[in-house]
Amino acid sequence: MSEYKNEVKQYFKEKADEYDLVDEQLYWVLSDNLLWEILDENVLSKIDGDIKFLDAGAGTGRWSIRTLNKYSTSSGILVDLSEDMLNQARMKLKKMNAIDRVKIICDDLDNFDTKSKRECNVAFTFHNVLGFVKNPEKVIEKMASMVVKGGYVVCGVPNYYHNIFFNIFVNNLKLAKECYTTHKGRFTENMPEMNMFTPESLRKIYDKVGIDVIGVYGFPISIYPGMQETQLRGQSDSLSDILADKNTFDEIFNMEKNLYKNQEAAARGNQLIIIGRVKE
Repeated sequence: MSEYKNEVKQYFKEKADEYDLVDEQLYWVLSDNLLWEILDENVLSKIDGDIKFLDAGAGTGRWSIRTLNKYSTSSGILVDLSEDMLNQARMKLKKMNAIDRVKIICDDLDNFDTKSKRECNVAFTFHNVLGFVKNPEKVIEKMASMVVKGGYVVCGVPNYYHNIFFNIFVNNLKLAKECYTTHKGRFTENMPEMNMFTPESLRKIYDKVGIDVIGVYGFPISIYPGMQETQLRGQSDSLSDILADKNTFDEIFNMEKNLYKNQEAAARGNQLIIIGRVKE
């Protein structure tokens, strides 16, 4: 395993036990609720029959668990580089009596042998997973190979433009320039560098690997994380003051549900999400 992949494994090993603390940060509650809204409305609810999903870079199983909870006959395959993160997923899945509905595989997505072709009707990967792989195009191609013709491939990725903005905002011009020149970025000095994406670069990858693009969206586009939101504990006072009020939280969320649909605004998103279907 490469030195970089060992760095990534160690990064998540140190975070695994506390990773789900992000569920207590109001910004990520807003962002994750919006991500689920996008996934469920545009993909999961449109699948005929039982959902069989691939969760590529499953981590602690947060998105698999949401899917299994809402769709009682769904089942899935969880793949992640970090055994420590997957152990957290196993504990949660056992607690909810859903462990028999999934197959859990600890493997590097860059080298993952898909073996079973066209086994799923949706494949998804979220947050920074594709940021940490060596070859995002090849990983997306593998994901597509496991999806039936006409099935969905959904990728959420870090936004090149937001990374530059964020690092200037927190007065780290060094990291802003690093992203600007290399298209690889970090949100803190102590995290491994990640691939960064633009709406156009995502569209090009999907076209190259044979996935018809339904849309590229940015989210959230009206409110952004602060430095504290790059940590697992605590939250920025300014965001907490805004989002702690339930009416304000709900109004921002409802605005975001409409704002993300304007694909021209995608580049403003903290994150990008691309939805497509494997060509028939």
